[in-house]
Amino acid sequence: MRLIFAALALALLSTIVLQSQSAYSQQGGLVVERPTRGSEEISEYYNVNDVRLAMAIVGAAVVGVFLYLAREIILRRKTEYEKKNYASKQNRDYEKYHSDWNADDEDFIGPRKRKSADEFRKMFDEATLPNYYNVLGVSVDATLEEIKRKYRQLVKEYHPDRTKDAKSAEKFAEITSAYEVLSDEEQRKMYDSYFKTSVG
Repeated sequence: MRLIFAALALALLSTIVLQSQSAYSQQGGLVVERPTRGSEEISEYYNVNDVRLAMAIVGAAVVGVFLYLAREIILRRKTEYEKKNYASKQNRDYEKYHSDWNADDEDFIGPRKRKSADEFRKMFDEATLPNYYNVLGVSVDATLEEIKRKYRQLVKEYHPDRTKDAKSAEKFAEITSAYEVLSDEEQRKMYDSYFKTSVG
């Protein structure tokens, strides 16, 4: 790889030298009057070939800086682990998505649904299933937006920081649990299945 860098630098240097020699030979070693054609008119101090040479040098510098910054990636050598064909390497995607590290996510999501269903079933069996729609003061077919609006209104009214009444804390807890159930689509479906059975 270093050989490639050396060859690239040598080619760049030879291009610059050839360009400067051709520019000097075109001028005949003397300062020529400035060109007066359109975009080629630059200044009495600069020649078009000098500008081209300068742009070539700037381009080479940009490429050189890029190669310098990317040298770690370009020159990176494979480790022993990467060179060999281990079974764990072949199955790393399987291991990644089926490892015990992801069990926390499954435990967090799965049992929560079961817990909600078990709670609703227990309240239904004991005939203590609360009417969350009455708690929030919305109809059974209320949209999520209506439920949110009513919840915000009731929270402002019954928040324990606003009222010092002991019953307001209980009412606030009721409102919060009603909102948690009715704002979650899956929990609301479970709740509705038990609620409609208990009412109807």
